[in-house]
Amino acid sequence: MTATLSLHGISKSFGGLNAVEDVSFDLPPAVVTALIGPNGAGKSTIINLIAGIFAPNGGRVMLCETDITALPMFRRACLGVARTYQTPQMIHGLDALGNVMAGAYRFGSHGLLTTIFMPWVVARENSEMAERAAAALRKAAVPEIWWDRRAVDLPYGIQRRVEIARAIAQGPKILMLDEPAAGLNPAETAEIGELLIEIATDGVAVLLVEHDMPLVMSTATQVVVVNFGRRLAVGSPTQIMANPEVVAAYLGADVSADDEVFA
Repeated sequence: MTATLSLHGISKSFGGLNAVEDVSFDLPPAVVTALIGPNGAGKSTIINLIAGIFAPNGGRVMLCETDITALPMFRRACLGVARTYQTPQMIHGLDALGNVMAGAYRFGSHGLLTTIFMPWVVARENSEMAERAAAALRKAAVPEIWWDRRAVDLPYGIQRRVEIARAIAQGPKILMLDEPAAGLNPAETAEIGELLIEIATDGVAVLLVEHDMPLVMSTATQVVVVNFGRRLAVGSPTQIMANPEVVAAYLGADVSADDEVFA
């Protein structure tokens, strides 16, 4: 199976700190891959390197066999790289539907001159973007009663779903989620896990960064473990749970996997 995205020896340093060092792994299509590790292990930096927020000091980022290492963020987004954040990033002043339409507009094709001289064409495109956004909101199971509410006033759990819907509206090849279960109750967390599996089933490569180990182990097919900026292990959830190096990295000691670190 050809990977949707591949990291080849990616590295990033900040001054004298090697935040990520020589990390390589593949994100297959239609698979949820979890990226886990202790605090400060380099997980968020890896997401930022894939998204184009940071430029690497070494290595390559390949999307569907195209080198995107030097491309800016907006070009990567147009090629199908989408993400969510540790804290939901809502566009102030827009309702939930408007926030999701912002993601859909990567499929827009009209600019200022068309807006001025052919407003009816822009109106038709706006209607198409609204339909795409509505489909994404339904996919993310956001009840319609929230669609016309200001996004910043929505309940936290709904904001999480709206942000995921905005990423879905981009038509992503890869969707990266940075701790989507943070602040959610167990029922909401389980629902997010089901949603991620459903998104992956549509052929999207999903990269999940998460500290909630039950969510990781019930959702991911592949798990990548990083520690001190380096890749420690890659495998199935069962293999990772039984890996003594992974257990030691989480507890800082040489212990047995039977101690239920991932419970």
